Amino acid sequence: MFKDKIYGMLTPETKRIIQEFREEPLRKVVYTSFDGDDMHHMLAICDQVLKHDMIALNPEMALGYYISTETLGGKKINVMTDCLTLTIFSDRLWVYGKTDTLLSEGIMAESFLWSQIKNKKVTFIPNIYGQKLIEMNYLEVKEWLNKMTDEKFRNDIFNSLLTPYKMKTHQTVYIGANFVNYKHIDWARVQAYEERLCPISPQNILSYFLYHSFEDNGARYLKDRLTLLAKSDMYWLCIDSTNLEAELNRLDQNTLAELYMLNTVYTDKAVRIVDWGDIKVPKYDKTKMWALTSKEQEEILGSNWPIEFRK
Repeated sequence: MFKDKIYGMLTPETKRIIQEFREEPLRKVVYTSFDGDDMHHMLAICDQVLKHDMIALNPEMALGYYISTETLGGKKINVMTDCLTLTIFSDRLWVYGKTDTLLSEGIMAESFLWSQIKNKKVTFIPNIYGQKLIEMNYLEVKEWLNKMTDEKFRNDIFNSLLTPYKMKTHQTVYIGANFVNYKHIDWARVQAYEERLCPISPQNILSYFLYHSFEDNGARYLKDRLTLLAKSDMYWLCIDSTNLEAELNRLDQNTLAELYMLNTVYTDKAVRIVDWGDIKVPKYDKTKMWALTSKEQEEILGSNWPIEFRK
């Protein structure tokens, strides 16, 4: 069976990183609560968290503003539900905004939920490109929330969003896929939204550009992927199942490491194979002709294409 071959497919370096990860405390995840008007600065926000040796979980990078809003019926409550799930998923809350003013309703909702459920400190960053960090303990956070909002604002936030949210169970799904399939991840995220699951997509959350600067042979990147995996409720392996054996043999080291951990450590997590064609990725849709050439067609699905090539 393939799962029995996984360890042998790992490089010595990947095995070393996995062993280190298993011996170390789980890395900390920081939810970066920010105003959507500051979307230009997402990488700067993530870079700041990385420099503090933690994992940046930015809601826009994780969820995708357009696909989450469009798939979830254009309803802000539905979109914010996943933002709240990511907030609770995290170990730290960093709020990008000043402490002497009312921040956006999304930030305030996340802060209220954090205050109620986590009872932990909050770090405020008044200037994204500055060095100043303002920490408030949970009592100070509660005082700040009451000072910045009036009763009507609080009632609106709780009645429309927070109270209904806390009455339901919310699950996360880790989106596993070959490194080269990053371009197809949005289809997997859409599928997660349609099933009312909150996607944890490492290829979206962890900026490979920022991690590449560490020059550590991908150690921190893999450890942070495995941290997100450890904290997720379930795992989807998104793949072309019509060529399953060949696709499995082409998996990158990060995805192989995830599968190894699922088969040895995280054995209680539900694992599901999700076919790219089933979630309507055009390249893998058997009823469509995506390729321009017969060469590309055969590379995608082999010679058993169900329709004649552009005849």
